[in-house]
Amino acid sequence: MTQSVLIISSLEPLGEPAAEVLREAGTLGLWEMSDRTWRAYFPSESDSIAAALLRLDPELSLRWETQESVDWVQRYQASLRAIPVGRRFVILPSPDLDNPCPGRMTLELVPGMAFGTGEHFTTASCLRNLEALSPVPSSILDLGCGTGILAAAAWKLGARRVLACDIDPEACAVSRETARVNGTPFTVALGSVAVTDARFDCVLANILGQTLVELMPEIGSRVSPGGWLIGSGILLNLGGDVLNAASLQGFRLVQQRTNGEWWTFLWRAE
Repeated sequence: MTQSVLIISSLEPLGEPAAEVLREAGTLGLWEMSDRTWRAYFPSESDSIAAALLRLDPELSLRWETQESVDWVQRYQASLRAIPVGRRFVILPSPDLDNPCPGRMTLELVPGMAFGTGEHFTTASCLRNLEALSPVPSSILDLGCGTGILAAAAWKLGARRVLACDIDPEACAVSRETARVNGTPFTVALGSVAVTDARFDCVLANILGQTLVELMPEIGSRVSPGGWLIGSGILLNLGGDVLNAASLQGFRLVQQRTNGEWWTFLWRAE
């Protein structure tokens, strides 16, 4: 039995809009070979799927192939593995997996459509910065929380006032389940930084670089004096814009990390 594979290549990283088109078209599975090359699986070829993608980006390269059908459930189960992240955590994509690192705290993932598995550079580097802060911030805002994995980590590190928020209802639902399965009762709110007017010892903002620039004035008013801001999800070419926006709000750059494609910045509020 065969199925059709749409190979999508882009000059820029593919993102959620393309994934949404593929989901609405009924993709049987999506393999992200890299952030610029995806393979989407369908029962048969469809010109309408290609047309919808090209409306998003006329520069996309699209090619159909035919291959033997894939048992996605079996492939997914076979691919699951524990993911050590930073110095103190291991992420478990399934409750059936054992912790291969007994000295590390576990973070259990909840299956869902929200972003933030912990393996991607942006999430992992946020976690590394967070666990390196001493003393542990007592209050943390996780802005654009995705799966809520960073909020759960903050709670396990010792923070006891943790608010996670996201503009995506699906992300909020997954984050609430993440809080439950990990025994980390952080609060989840639907919305952006405006969901609260409180100040926090640390704000985690793993969001798009342009969004971070736009929200920086509001973020600046949510960080306590002497507090921390960890920003990620920033493409390399937007690093300068984000740094300028942070400087205008009185943030001092303490550390920067990059994998050659994304930035993660750590600032302190002056």
